[in-house]
Amino acid sequence: MAHVNTFANIPINVVTSSQLGGLTIAKTLLHEVQAMLKTLLDTGQNGTLDLRALPTLGEDGYQFLKEKLGRGEVSASIQSFGRSEIQETSYPGIWWVSHYNQDDDILTELIEVNFLPELLKSPRDDVALGQVMLCKFLNELSETK
Repeated sequence: MAHVNTFANIPINVVTSSQLGGLTIAKTLLHEVQAMLKTLLDTGQNGTLDLRALPTLGEDGYQFLKEKLGRGEVSASIQSFGRSEIQETSYPGIWWVSHYNQDDDILTELIEVNFLPELLKSPRDDVALGQVMLCKFLNELSETK
């Protein structure tokens, strides 16, 4: 009697090419982020990756990035023309930045490589206005002894 090999008891995990593509892209993006971090340290030049501009990343690639970058100690929330959330990743200098509209739908999602996210930096004009306002307040305070 001939021996017949059956595969009935072997578990099969089907992985689609889009899942593989998303994970491959996510891994490639991690290498790109590492190069951006080196550039930041070497030259001071920051960098940004727009995750919404990468439709082939897919949900699997997106979740892989979220998981592998992790969460660091610093986070900030800004309310201006919709909400923005900034989260340091487990790697200092790498920030996950999400912008939402008034309906709380994600508009933009970025990985920003910088010492401090651009959104948290005060514009020079705002700082100048703050200095004038504080000076005015201190003058009024000294006049009301």
